[in-house]
Amino acid sequence: MAISNIQGQRFGRLVALEFSHVNQRHKAFWRFQCDCGNTVVLPADKVKLGHTKSCGCLRRERAGKLKALDITGQRFGRLVAQAPTDRRDAGGSVVWQCRCDCGNTALYSVNELRRSGVQSCGCLYRESRPNCVSARRDMVDSTSLSALVATKGLRANNTSGCTGVYHHKQTGKWWAYIDFRRKRYFLGVFDDMEAAVQARKQAEQRLHDPAIGENWPRLTPASQARFRAYLAGEG
Repeated sequence: MAISNIQGQRFGRLVALEFSHVNQRHKAFWRFQCDCGNTVVLPADKVKLGHTKSCGCLRRERAGKLKALDITGQRFGRLVAQAPTDRRDAGGSVVWQCRCDCGNTALYSVNELRRSGVQSCGCLYRESRPNCVSARRDMVDSTSLSALVATKGLRANNTSGCTGVYHHKQTGKWWAYIDFRRKRYFLGVFDDMEAAVQARKQAEQRLHDPAIGENWPRLTPASQARFRAYLAGEG
């Protein structure tokens, strides 16, 4: 195989000195001189693409800066940094003990606090999630009416094209079920797909359709249109 000559070329802190070898996967390795004084053998493709820019000193320097960073008393949302620990994250960032306004303590690295937007020990998510769910117009008894309407369409991700009907390979038969208000109801085992689909549709008429009709104003216009199309035989 032809080896690209990169001798003398600079890539970040690395300067190519000489060709080293080709490994079993036919990747070319070169010996590089780093600005810090070290020499290192690296795969040429990673260096040329910018994935590797030094012998490793650049990463160590960045980690050192993170380690030296003092964030004592700084606030991040509901969190106040109290003291560093001996732990480090995968990038070398110091893990700090933080006090949350709710009274809990939590451990987060400087990277998580400054770059990931961590705002609390987890209490903020727990408090906001119920409000988000209850604010949804189409949620009734922990059931999404829009999801019920969506299940009536043809599905490309199962063998029958009908939600709740699938082919059981071990028995060669068709199984049917339906979910409603966090419960799953088994509808039976059938010799042919049409019978299983019919059982599923009948269960939808008993469980899903009355709930949709009783809470019609809660549905989004898109879901209302989809359900009308289904009733008209277009869905």
